[in-house]
Amino acid sequence: MIKLENVSFQYEGGTKRALTNVNLTVNQGEMLAIVGHNGSGKSTLSKMMNALLLPTAGKVFVDGMDTADDSNTLEIRRRVGMVFQNPDNQLVTTMVEEDVGFGPENLGLPPAEIRLRVKKALETVGMLDYAENASHALSGGQKQRIAIAGMLAMQPEVLVLDEATAMLDPRGRQEVLSTVTRLNRELGMTVIMITQYMEEAVICDRAAVMAGGRIVATGTPTEIFENREALAQCRLEPPAIVQLRQSLVEAGLPLSGKPMTVSELSEALCQLF
Repeated sequence: MIKLENVSFQYEGGTKRALTNVNLTVNQGEMLAIVGHNGSGKSTLSKMMNALLLPTAGKVFVDGMDTADDSNTLEIRRRVGMVFQNPDNQLVTTMVEEDVGFGPENLGLPPAEIRLRVKKALETVGMLDYAENASHALSGGQKQRIAIAGMLAMQPEVLVLDEATAMLDPRGRQEVLSTVTRLNRELGMTVIMITQYMEEAVICDRAAVMAGGRIVATGTPTEIFENREALAQCRLEPPAIVQLRQSLVEAGLPLSGKPMTVSELSEALCQLF
């Protein structure tokens, strides 16, 4: 679905590359986490995926369309929706349903189609009851769900969340994570999560670790969390539950499997005792 081939990028006036020889394929229907510290290049990489930035070298393809070809830009941005870190920067009107309908209205769709898309998008993110509420009065997690609904109303095939939970409290983060997980698992939408929170990679099918503008490791979350050397080089740590499980195993506790969540670890411990 999305393919990056030897992609490098340097910002104008920059002294070094933000990305260097990045190769990555995002498969249709998968949930991919791209993790790394600030400055690792992950947000720059995300903007390559819908032609917000174009490679200095290399190629990016979306469904076979070259992002460097201007004639593809509108279609690529229709297929790949972006949700950014600060939801307040994405809400452009005073009422929820107007915000969600803003994109489809700019496409010139008939009013009946816009209303249908707005209702469906709000239902999908569990915010239909807030359709007539003031956008500014919502919580951070609710605002981000409205931003996601605005993207869904454009009917994209891929949803990219660029640090979309970074400014949220734990409850807001969980609201957003639950929403995007449902979009992926129930609707088959391709989801790419750009994050520095390793806990968020747990819910994904695959993870890519970035450092210094390069992808240094890829694999399932379990494979990534077990690669302590690569994580240490990137100044990252596995989620707390994974660290606890690793410590228990090292202490001689014969846990079965490799649990990554509280419930999975609790079940493993109950089976053991």
